[in-house]
Amino acid sequence: MSTTPIRIRIDQAAVREIYEDLAHIKNGAPRAMSRAINHTLKVVRTEASVEIRKQVKLKAGYVAGKDGKLKIISATTSKLYGAIQAPTRGTLLTRYPHRQYVKGGIGVQVKPSGGKQKMPSAFFITLGNGVQAIAVRTKWGPGLGRSEGLKVLYGPSVSQVFTDVKDDLQEPGGNRLMRRLAYEADRLLARQ
Repeated sequence: MSTTPIRIRIDQAAVREIYEDLAHIKNGAPRAMSRAINHTLKVVRTEASVEIRKQVKLKAGYVAGKDGKLKIISATTSKLYGAIQAPTRGTLLTRYPHRQYVKGGIGVQVKPSGGKQKMPSAFFITLGNGVQAIAVRTKWGPGLGRSEGLKVLYGPSVSQVFTDVKDDLQEPGGNRLMRRLAYEADRLLARQ
C-alpha cells in the first residue's frame, strides 16, 4: 500500500529503563509503548499532511482526514509497532482546484503557489463509478468506442509527495516518541 515507511529511532537505554520501572505493573511497559506510538503516529500524520499540502494543493481532509489517504496502522500491547501508509494510486486532477473555461479547456492548480495551468483540449468525463475526471482525446476518427482514444489525467499521488517529506519527519518523530513514552510511563506510575 505504501513505499518505505518512516523509520523512527529511539533511545534503547531509555526504553530499558522504562521497562524496569514498569515491571511491577501488568503489561505496564507494553501499554506505555503502544500508547506513545499511537499518539506519535497521529501527530506525525498531521505534520506529514501539512508538509504534503505545502507541495501540492489538496484539501486536508483528503490527505489525512477521517477517510483520508494517509492511514495509520495502530500499535497494540502485543504488537509494539505502527505505521503510516499511503496508497500508491494516482490522484485524479479533479481532486485539485479546477475550473472549466467558457471558451473551452480546463484549468487545474496542482501547486499551492501560482495559478491554474490551462489545458485547452481537456474536458470532463464521468467514469463508470460516477466520479468525474479530466481527460484529453488521444485518437480521432470514426469507429472509436465510448472510451477508446481518451486519456484520464492524474496529478501527483499522496504517496509520491509523502515519500519526499517523510525524511524530514523522522528525527522530530523520534524525539516526540521518547517524550511521549516518558509521559505515559509517568502516568502509569502515578496511578499506582
